[in-house]
Amino acid sequence: MKYILTIIYLFCTTGGITFMKLGGDSLSLSFKNGFTFKIGAVTFLGFFLYLVSFLLWQRMVVKYDLSTMVPIVTGIVQILVLLVGHFIFKESLSVISIVGAILIIGGIILMAFGK
Repeated sequence: MKYILTIIYLFCTTGGITFMKLGGDSLSLSFKNGFTFKIGAVTFLGFFLYLVSFLLWQRMVVKYDLSTMVPIVTGIVQILVLLVGHFIFKESLSVISIVGAILIIGGIILMAFGK
Protein backbone atom coordinates (compact mmCIF):
# COMPACT_ATOMS: atom_id res chain seq x y z
CA MET A 1 0.00 0.00 0.00
CA LYS A 2 2.90 2.31 0.78
CA TYR A 3 4.23 2.10 -2.77
CA ILE A 4 0.81 2.58 -4.36
CA LEU A 5 0.20 5.73 -2.29
CA THR A 6 3.66 6.99 -3.19
CA ILE A 7 3.13 6.45 -6.92
CA ILE A 8 -0.26 8.18 -6.79
CA TYR A 9 1.29 11.04 -4.80
CA LEU A 10 4.10 11.42 -7.35
CA PHE A 11 1.60 11.45 -10.22
CA CYS A 12 -0.66 14.00 -8.52
CA THR A 13 2.15 16.33 -7.44
CA THR A 14 3.93 16.30 -10.79
CA GLY A 15 0.63 16.47 -12.70
CA GLY A 16 -0.61 19.32 -10.52
CA ILE A 17 2.51 21.39 -11.10
CA THR A 18 2.48 20.60 -14.82
CA PHE A 19 -1.17 21.48 -15.38
CA MET A 20 -0.92 24.67 -13.33
CA LYS A 21 1.95 25.78 -15.54
CA LEU A 22 0.11 24.70 -18.71
CA GLY A 23 -2.95 26.66 -17.56
CA GLY A 24 -0.88 29.79 -17.41
CA ASP A 25 -2.18 32.81 -15.61
CA SER A 26 -5.87 31.90 -15.78
CA LEU A 27 -6.56 32.40 -12.07
CA SER A 28 -8.10 35.75 -11.24
CA LEU A 29 -9.59 37.21 -8.10
CA SER A 30 -11.53 40.44 -7.99
CA PHE A 31 -13.04 42.38 -5.14
CA LYS A 32 -14.60 45.14 -7.27
CA ASN A 33 -18.41 45.01 -7.21
CA GLY A 34 -18.33 41.96 -4.94
CA PHE A 35 -16.06 38.95 -4.92
CA THR A 36 -15.35 37.07 -8.15
CA PHE A 37 -13.10 34.09 -8.65
CA LYS A 38 -12.26 32.68 -12.08
CA ILE A 39 -10.01 29.79 -12.97
CA GLY A 40 -9.35 28.02 -16.27
CA ALA A 41 -10.09 24.32 -16.66
CA VAL A 42 -6.44 23.30 -17.06
CA THR A 43 -5.38 25.36 -14.04
CA PHE A 44 -8.28 23.89 -12.06
CA LEU A 45 -7.16 20.37 -12.94
CA GLY A 46 -3.66 21.24 -11.74
CA PHE A 47 -5.04 22.75 -8.55
CA PHE A 48 -7.21 19.68 -7.95
CA LEU A 49 -4.31 17.25 -8.50
CA TYR A 50 -2.12 19.32 -6.19
CA LEU A 51 -4.84 19.28 -3.52
CA VAL A 52 -5.12 15.48 -3.79
CA SER A 53 -1.32 15.22 -3.52
CA PHE A 54 -1.39 17.35 -0.36
CA LEU A 55 -3.96 15.06 1.24
CA LEU A 56 -1.94 11.97 0.26
CA TRP A 57 1.25 13.60 1.57
CA GLN A 58 -0.38 14.26 4.93
CA ARG A 59 -1.43 10.61 5.12
CA MET A 60 2.02 9.34 4.12
CA VAL A 61 3.88 11.56 6.60
CA VAL A 62 1.69 10.36 9.46
CA LYS A 63 1.68 6.68 8.51
CA TYR A 64 5.24 5.95 7.28
CA ASP A 65 8.81 6.50 8.45
CA LEU A 66 9.37 10.25 8.18
CA SER A 67 13.18 10.15 8.04
CA THR A 68 13.24 8.11 4.84
CA MET A 69 9.89 8.94 3.21
CA VAL A 70 10.37 12.71 2.99
CA PRO A 71 13.88 12.80 1.47
CA ILE A 72 13.25 9.99 -1.01
CA VAL A 73 9.86 11.19 -2.24
CA THR A 74 10.95 14.83 -2.36
CA GLY A 75 14.02 13.86 -4.38
CA ILE A 76 11.93 11.85 -6.84
CA VAL A 77 9.56 14.81 -7.26
CA GLN A 78 12.52 17.09 -8.01
CA ILE A 79 13.79 14.72 -10.71
CA LEU A 80 10.31 14.33 -12.25
CA VAL A 81 9.77 18.09 -12.34
CA LEU A 82 13.18 18.56 -13.94
CA LEU A 83 12.23 16.04 -16.65
CA VAL A 84 8.79 17.60 -17.18
CA GLY A 85 10.38 21.03 -17.50
CA HIS A 86 12.83 19.75 -20.09
CA PHE A 87 10.59 17.51 -22.18
CA ILE A 88 7.21 19.24 -21.96
CA PHE A 89 8.16 22.91 -21.52
CA LYS A 90 11.42 22.71 -23.50
CA GLU A 91 13.42 24.23 -20.65
CA SER A 92 17.15 23.86 -21.01
CA LEU A 93 19.20 21.68 -18.69
CA SER A 94 22.47 23.11 -17.51
CA VAL A 95 25.46 21.04 -16.46
CA ILE A 96 24.81 22.10 -12.88
CA SER A 97 21.20 20.86 -12.98
CA ILE A 98 22.31 17.52 -14.45
CA VAL A 99 25.01 17.11 -11.79
CA GLY A 100 22.45 18.05 -9.13
CA ALA A 101 20.01 15.46 -10.48
CA ILE A 102 22.71 12.79 -10.43
CA LEU A 103 23.52 13.68 -6.81
CA ILE A 104 19.82 13.49 -5.90
CA ILE A 105 19.51 10.09 -7.57
CA GLY A 106 22.60 8.91 -5.69
CA GLY A 107 21.08 10.13 -2.43
CA ILE A 108 17.80 8.37 -3.16
CA ILE A 109 19.63 5.12 -3.87
CA LEU A 110 21.68 5.42 -0.67
CA MET A 111 18.62 6.15 1.46
CA ALA A 112 16.46 3.46 -0.13
CA PHE A 113 18.98 0.63 -0.30
CA GLY A 114 21.72 1.65 2.14
CA LYS A 115 20.33 -0.18 5.16
